[in-house]
Amino acid sequence: MDENKTQNIENSSADKAPENKQDKNPNKITIFEVFVGLLLVFCIGLYLSPNIFLKLDNKRNAQMQTNASIFTSKALGEFSSNSKIKASDVAKKICKELNAVNKNPYDKKNPAYSIKDKCLGCVVITPDDFLNSVAVEAYSNDNILLVRTVIQPPSFVTYTRDLTSLDAEKKKGKKDGK
Repeated sequence: MDENKTQNIENSSADKAPENKQDKNPNKITIFEVFVGLLLVFCIGLYLSPNIFLKLDNKRNAQMQTNASIFTSKALGEFSSNSKIKASDVAKKICKELNAVNKNPYDKKNPAYSIKDKCLGCVVITPDDFLNSVAVEAYSNDNILLVRTVIQPPSFVTYTRDLTSLDAEKKKGKKDGK
């Protein structure tokens, strides 16, 4: 019986010896595997990033269109409440009022509405006292006309660009390498 115990102890110590000699862990992650994993994540990010940026541009363009339509509504209300008011007075009053409330979607430092001065993300207001009309224009980041409204009381005419066609043009331009 003692011999069996001795043999078992010798066998178990013999079994343990090769494990101690084997220092490498087969489950250890190598630097190469980490590099390959990071490279894969980076490639997936590059593949998905153009769609993310297009969605952000579309959101900003939609905000520009909304800002232009808000100005149009306020101007029509102002002209209908006082038909003898000058277009420049309406433009100044509403720009001051709306700049306090609305934000520029592209550049927070610039105002949302600007009279005659074109800036990134500004809705450009051009009053004409001779014709008693106000032109409202909004441009995208790429200087593409999104909205143009001409208000001449009691009516107005609006051109609004379809953002889905703008999105398709940008995708086509990227595929062509432009």
